Order: sequence, then structure tokens, then C-alpha cells
Amino acid sequence: MTDQELVAPKLPEQRDPSSSDLSSGWHKVAQSEEIAPMQAIQVDDFATQIVVWRGEDLKLRALDLYCKHMGSSLACGEVDENSIRCPFHAWRWSGQGQCDEIPYAKKIPTKATTRVWEVIEDNDSVYVWFDKNDTPADPSGQRFN
Repeated sequence: MTDQELVAPKLPEQRDPSSSDLSSGWHKVAQSEEIAPMQAIQVDDFATQIVVWRGEDLKLRALDLYCKHMGSSLACGEVDENSIRCPFHAWRWSGQGQCDEIPYAKKIPTKATTRVWEVIEDNDSVYVWFDKNDTPADPSGQRFN
């Protein structure tokens, strides 16, 4: 394989969730057993492509799939403590959507942020909240789709 074949001809496109046909509510994206501690999965069957991972604290987190730096799938990266590290240049993303480490940089760009998705587990299933208007989930009015 040549170096040219290792370079993507263009960055992947993150689907716009506002154009999704999904209804507002919690959407099942996986079974709990599919996401072991310190593992990540890619979810394509959602309003947009996301990465969901379980950190060392065993909590689930979810972000948009593609790294904002160069477009790599974060699901191909590694879980590092409770964050996820991009496989291209090792940018580390927290579950709050902030880049919290760039190993070769002294300063993290202020624009190094990405979209966060709310995640819960219920009855051995993993659900992610979706609302076209970005309305946060109402814990007292949970509705599973």
C-alpha cells in the first residue's frame, strides 16, 4: 500500500441531525454488553453517526463520530481513561465534547469542540437522546423509541 492510498481523498461527512426522520426521544443504539469497559462502538443507525464508549469509570459517553481535526472515526481510536483518543493524531476528546489533550501541542485550540449526545442505560440497553430542536432530555418524561 502506498502513502497516497493511506490519505483520504476527502473528509467524511457528518450527517445533519436536523434533517433526520427520527422522532424526539430516547433511541436504542446497542445492548449494554456490546460496549465493554474501555471500548467504543460506531453507531450509524441514528440521526447522525456517533461514537459511544464506556470509560474506566464504566459510564457511557457519546459524541459525533468524526474527529474535528482531520475527520477520523473516533470509534477506531482508543478509550483513554474516560475520554476517547483519535487514531490519526491522538487528540483526546472528553465526554463533554472538549478536546482535553493534544500530545504534541502546548495549547488546545478553543474551537476544538464537538457535539455531545446524552446516553443512558436501561434494562441492558443503551439509549441516546435525540431532539431536532436540541431540547435536552427530560428525566421525568423519558420515552423510549
